[in-house]
Parts: sequence; structure tokens; C-alpha cells
Amino acid sequence: MASKDFYSTLGVSKDASDDQIKKSYKKLAFKYHPDRNKGDKKSEEKFKEINEAYQVVGDPEKRSQYDTYGSAGFDGSGFPGGAGGGFPGGGPDLEDLINDFFGQGRSRGQRTSRNTRPKGRDLRYELILEFEQAVTGTEMNVQVRRAKTYKTCNACNGTGQVNFSQGFMTMRQACGSCGGVGAFPDETENKTVKVKVPAGVDTGTRLRIRNEGDSGVNSGPSGDLYIDLIVKDHPLFLREEENIVCEVPISIPQAVIGGEIDIPTLTGQSQLKIPSGVQPGQVMRLKGKGIKDLHSSRVGDLYVKLNIVIPKSTSSKQKKLMQDFQKEIEKDSSNPFSDYINKVKDFFN
Repeated sequence: MASKDFYSTLGVSKDASDDQIKKSYKKLAFKYHPDRNKGDKKSEEKFKEINEAYQVVGDPEKRSQYDTYGSAGFDGSGFPGGAGGGFPGGGPDLEDLINDFFGQGRSRGQRTSRNTRPKGRDLRYELILEFEQAVTGTEMNVQVRRAKTYKTCNACNGTGQVNFSQGFMTMRQACGSCGGVGAFPDETENKTVKVKVPAGVDTGTRLRIRNEGDSGVNSGPSGDLYIDLIVKDHPLFLREEENIVCEVPISIPQAVIGGEIDIPTLTGQSQLKIPSGVQPGQVMRLKGKGIKDLHSSRVGDLYVKLNIVIPKSTSSKQKKLMQDFQKEIEKDSSNPFSDYINKVKDFFN
């Protein structure tokens, strides 16, 4: 059998340094890794060759044997003898290669040690507010049940990761039993947390309270508490971002004559001056009577929609007044009703 040129396989010269060999190996392993080339048999074979070469020339003792005797003393697994059966560890983990390439700079062992004090789990709480509370802001106490102490996960022995085989490779994944934490909550507690709700929040606003989630494992940092807000509807006001809309009924005489009416606002009663001759559905604006913007000092407006109410029943006196009013309208040649009546008469004549 012809001797294999492991240096050529790795794309380095025979006198390359250990760092040069390692750097070239990682670059090629990343390029031909099976997880990046699924179903590509040529890449899979190339990946095997790269691993075989590095198992030899990446080890000073084996490299010395290779330089003296060539590849004949190795069985294809990178080890002298005839045990065979693939590469130790199944080749490099793709996650390790990615971290090396994109600046993570931590080996598998280092990352494991980094996570020996993982942050506690974040918690979520739904808080229901009255419309006025969302507008003005408020403080409320909520009861949160959170993890206080932990016990080690037996499935992963506290590492948070487990190994599994895929073909000739050994892969790592988060432990399914503990979700990658390495432990289970052992003791829980009910804690009262004060929530400061700023003015201008709305349904869908999320507040973050740091370090009020589950306690960390092995005295690690606590998780955070996320408060999801739900604001109740108001019987009078409809919210449109920082503006509010209010529908106000007015009588026919008020619509015709005009005048001042009392209207509700977020800060109490206020007077609105109605001009004479307002039309059904006409909208009037009260500047600065809306809701404060959550992220600035800007305040929205209050829009009042005027609904002219037509009574379903009237007294005889009211009917007489309306009949007289109608006769006066018909006499007015500038009135739209008079113009319409004249057109109808012309049509039938």
C-alpha cells in the first residue's frame, strides 16, 4: 500500500509548525464537516481523511513516528496497530469549529466550565390594568413563584449536555431532561415583587424586572421577571395610540344652535364649545387631553365625536315646535331642503 501524505492532505509543508497544522486542520474540517455538507459523500470521505491526517501529524509523538516510518504503521484511525473503528471523539464538533472561526475562542471544556453557574430561568407574569392605571401609571405588588434551590440532573451529571452518536460522529446537544441547565428546581418560594408601571403603557407592553426570576444554579445570577400588560377597555374612551376618542350625544337644538356641553376627560369634566350647525358624526379635538407617550414627553389629544340624537317619541308641544321649525326651514330659499323641494316640484310638473 502506498504511503499516505498526511501533510499534503492538510495542505501544509513537512516542516510546518504545530500551530500551522492545527490552523489548517480546523479550516479544512470546517469546510468539509458533514453537518455543513449533508448527503455529500465526497465531503464525508474528505473529512475522514483530514481527521486521520491530523490524528497523526497533530500529535508530536505520532508525527515523529510518521516522519520516520510513513503511514504504514497506522491503521487508518490515526493510531498505531490494527484496532480501527474510526476517530477518537468522531472528529471535531461543528459548534467548536464555528466558535473558533467566529471569535468565541473557547474550547468545549472551557464552555462547560463557563456554564457551571448558569443564570436562573426568566419568568413571565400577566398583569391586568384598569384603563386609568395604564394612562397615569401605577405601582402594584405581584406574587411570583420561583425556584430557590436546585438538585443536580442525573441524566447529564450536571453538565447540561449529553453526547449522542450520528454515524461515525459523536455529537453534543442540550440535555432533554433539564433543558441544558444541569439541574432541577428543588425548593420554590413565593416572592412579592413591586412593579412600577410607567404612564402610557398599553396592552402588549412588556416590562422587565432584573434578577427577579428563578435563582441561579450554584449561586449563579438570577433570571429576570417579564411583566406582560393587559389593559381593560373603558366604557367611555377608545384608545388610538396616544389619542383617545369619545362619542358624545347632543340634541337637535344643540346641533342647530350650538353652545357648551360637559364632556368627560382623563382628568375630569371639561367644557366643549359646539358651533352652530354641527353635522352628525362631526369630530372636534381637544389638544393635549389624550395619553402621554411612553417613550417621550408628548401627550396625545382627545377627539370628541358628536352624535345627534333623534328622539323616538315627543310630546305634543315638542311636535308643534318642530312643525313650526320645519315650516320656517322651507321658507328659507338658501336652505338645502328648499332647493330639494323645488327640484322635486319641477320634476313632477
